[in-house]
Amino acid sequence: MSLPIQKLPSNHLGKDYIVGDLHGCFSLLDRLMKDVSFDKDHDRLFSVGDLIDRGPESLRCLQLLADPWFYAVKGNHEDMFLELFMPYLLDNKLPSSSVLNNSSIMDNGGEWIIDYINQAQQAMSVEFDNALELVAKMPLIYIVGDAEHRFHVIHAELTKPKAYSIDNLVYLDIDIDQFFINGTISYDLEDRLYWSRSLMKSAAADLYYPKVQKGLSTTFCGHTIASNIRQKLSHVCLDTGASMSVNVDNDYGLVLYDIKESQYFWISFQKNKVNRISHHIEKTP
Repeated sequence: MSLPIQKLPSNHLGKDYIVGDLHGCFSLLDRLMKDVSFDKDHDRLFSVGDLIDRGPESLRCLQLLADPWFYAVKGNHEDMFLELFMPYLLDNKLPSSSVLNNSSIMDNGGEWIIDYINQAQQAMSVEFDNALELVAKMPLIYIVGDAEHRFHVIHAELTKPKAYSIDNLVYLDIDIDQFFINGTISYDLEDRLYWSRSLMKSAAADLYYPKVQKGLSTTFCGHTIASNIRQKLSHVCLDTGASMSVNVDNDYGLVLYDIKESQYFWISFQKNKVNRISHHIEKTP
């Protein structure tokens, strides 16, 4: 297991990119990376989590965790995945058919797991085992850079469980720094980092929440699907529904955001063309 928060310096040698919820859509990411000429020696790719389920290439997305240029936070789908396989990770106890079929992940696109069960040996495949160990090491928050170059990567939201005003709704840099020093976060915050949608789906958020929260650096997140990028209280949501474009021709797809150039790249399975779109993120003055 790893610490819930990890810190990285600014990238002075290349570019930093952020990708939205992958959900098994490795081929879309591969296409985007080729389009931007991603430099694996100097560039870094950050992920807002939910690498798995729903799409066609979940294990391949997990295998990205072994690449030194790839940094992903744990999403709620990775959390469900670990909940199911923690006994197996600790003592090689394979989930029974009943446990597997009634698990939360199987209700949320986890059917791909079945393909990697070796019933004869009562074990998972070697490549699955390797990926499982990598998932267990995923943090919940990345802090990247310092001062005006600082940004965060999370899955859902940094909202507080009990907040009574907009000024007190989200955790700030000073709070996150203290969590990092302590090496721990509360259960309430962990749950909200996996599941909360109060910012991106709230009617109040659309009406009253400004794009920038004073004291909170730009925080890239996912988890809440829409056909466009959204920014509220310094949270920038990049989940544009990649897996929803597998079988349906709609406005959903996968986003890859280029921080340095303030633009993003978008592609879907049905609209097999990379779109390049300028998008300025408002930052705390």
